[in-house]
Amino acid sequence: MNKYILFNISLLLVIASPNILNAQENGKWSNGHGDLSVNYQDSGWSFSFRHEDAVDDQTAVLNQSSKETIPEDLRFSFLGDAGSPIWIIPQVARPEILFLGMNAESTAKGAFEQGLFNLQLSSIHGPGDFFIWKASLDEIDVDINSSDGITESDRMQFPARAHFHKNWGFNSPGTYRLGFTANGILSNGVLPTESEEYFINFEVNVLSEGEVDLEIVYEDGEWEAEILAHVDGHGHDDHGEDDHGEDDHDEDDHGEAVYPANDVALRVDSRSATLVPNDPAFGFLGHPGELFYELPQHEEEGLLYLGIASDEVEAGVFVGDQVQLNLKSAEGPGEVYLYSTDTFGKPNVMFNTADGISESDTFVMKAGAHSHQSMAFSEAGLYRVAFDFSGKLAGTGEETRSEEFQLLFEVEKGTSSGLTDDHGEDDHYSIKSFSKAASPFSLTLQTKAGMNYIIEASHDLKQWGEIGEIQGTGSPVNFIEARKALFPRQYYRVKIKE
Repeated sequence: MNKYILFNISLLLVIASPNILNAQENGKWSNGHGDLSVNYQDSGWSFSFRHEDAVDDQTAVLNQSSKETIPEDLRFSFLGDAGSPIWIIPQVARPEILFLGMNAESTAKGAFEQGLFNLQLSSIHGPGDFFIWKASLDEIDVDINSSDGITESDRMQFPARAHFHKNWGFNSPGTYRLGFTANGILSNGVLPTESEEYFINFEVNVLSEGEVDLEIVYEDGEWEAEILAHVDGHGHDDHGEDDHGEDDHDEDDHGEAVYPANDVALRVDSRSATLVPNDPAFGFLGHPGELFYELPQHEEEGLLYLGIASDEVEAGVFVGDQVQLNLKSAEGPGEVYLYSTDTFGKPNVMFNTADGISESDTFVMKAGAHSHQSMAFSEAGLYRVAFDFSGKLAGTGEETRSEEFQLLFEVEKGTSSGLTDDHGEDDHYSIKSFSKAASPFSLTLQTKAGMNYIIEASHDLKQWGEIGEIQGTGSPVNFIEARKALFPRQYYRVKIKE
């Protein structure tokens, strides 16, 4: 039995979870024209999801420009409550957001009865509901509505040789994976045919790396919770408790994008996986050697660097210039923690859902401050974590409290492979180094004694060929690709041979 542990090197090395095989670092597109193409030719189905002339299997990205508000018109009640947000890929082109078409231009008109086949929604994985509809002057034609469950009615008809556009809607930020099947009645012998399931991916306001702050705003007696994302490499000039400014636009002059807290999803990358230390002080996280996921208090490349900021709270407004972030609820597959680690490596725990949620789950900070803590999760999966802000007004001593708001965290599943357990031993493997300076690349693999590793290569991620084998020794082993690079882009993967 073969177990894949490492894959996809295009003259670079990309590491991913071993339960996902042959994955490609998908391209992402957020504006311009693209198509979901579904065609039937030569007794077989074919699918494509791409931006113009780019490679297939891309991820479509909906940004804040695609956010709309559900109108009070009852015809749109299927989308949810009036006034609620909805992120839309529109049926009419807009330059700042993507424009997604659907086509069957390679399907012969005579292939199906009446020249029509169906595209059926077969599955949805994501934090919210998904809709497809077309609006005209006098009617709203709803094709797909996942809010009432997936049924046979969640489908749209494809005319052969056609290319058309409809509205695609999502009612929550986050990552979606949609599954579709195509089916129809063939004209030749009136025979039914159905495709295998085909998946397409969407990201709706997902922040996945760089510095991101939960900003506490109090102005004119009103609280607001904002997410401040530092883009294009901009960050703070850290001088302890520092100041920074932003405005209420999607992106300001300082390279900062501002969102309402409820409008974003925060991705916790699989690379955040780590092991509970063999230190009683960290026992609140679980048993030593158990896997958990941590957004660390110190910046690490490729991970979100999550801060909490009260720059928008003026001094003198609250007693002691203190404001509080209060944990109200947490829904998800595991526990949620917020803690900081002091100079001597000891934790100070602010939030810990493992012992229930109480008034003690509070983070207190000074007005005008900015700080970073570790945010951690005991299991991979989707978390909805609710908070509010509070403080006592300096003039009256009266407590004022914000409405609850919610942060959505997507915690990607990782593995313990390559991590160090409490005995200081490496697990099955880890990548120590790699280089494309060799011909065309080399890697150093930390191995486990008695285990064999097979190196494979591909130029198209479809056809793979074995190019070498490493015998595990318990020590790092160097592998060099001796062949000349034959293609502009080349991929590599490593698998455990059991």
